[in-house]
Amino acid sequence: MLKYAIMLLSPILALLSACSDQYNIMGNSSVPTYDGNVLYLKVMSGDASAMAYDSSEVVHGKFGFEGIIDTVCMAQLYMGSSSLLPIVLESGDIQISFTDTEQTVRGGTLNERLYKFLNENARLQNEIQNNTHNLARLIMNGATPATHLQIERRNEDLQDRLDKLWINFICENSDNLLGPIYFMEYTQQYFYPVITPQIDKIIRRAPESFMSNPDVQSYLRDARFNMRLMQGDF
Repeated sequence: MLKYAIMLLSPILALLSACSDQYNIMGNSSVPTYDGNVLYLKVMSGDASAMAYDSSEVVHGKFGFEGIIDTVCMAQLYMGSSSLLPIVLESGDIQISFTDTEQTVRGGTLNERLYKFLNENARLQNEIQNNTHNLARLIMNGATPATHLQIERRNEDLQDRLDKLWINFICENSDNLLGPIYFMEYTQQYFYPVITPQIDKIIRRAPESFMSNPDVQSYLRDARFNMRLMQGDF
């Protein structure tokens, strides 16, 4: 009877295993103040609050998480109430490293895409900030209008590159969870929901899975209403 039960149970276990993904996160830190602290992986619950999913204490600069997930999801790594970095909980091995000057995440298809984007975004943001500081310094030092114009054009070019970076990232990931998440992040720059040429480009290229996302649907519904108001269609 026991042998028969095991034979029946084996296919069920195999099916459950096939429907789940194993994540394995290995981390190290050279930041002295992190030692002895507990890190928490948190995901968003139904009421939009962060819920602890897994935890690990930093011991001699080492920490780690592992477990089973039913579906790929976005998480945040917390220490106390402070969010340290975003991470995609996906199948495979992921490495996290903290130093006094940087945080790195490697491994996992979506995490690799995400951090390539985040690093380029940070680089462009820093360049825009430095360029703006240079302009303010030159104005204080009495630079010529031609110099002002040159720096302003440089800022416009950097801003255009930053905008294209976001649009391309969202479009290239519109078939996975990163697309809707960073679409909503991108729209935070507007005072109210609106459809710009950039947003129109995204939704024209987006698959049904992106368009059926509840947050995307809510934004586009409000944006279309606002566009009609501005065009005097009511």
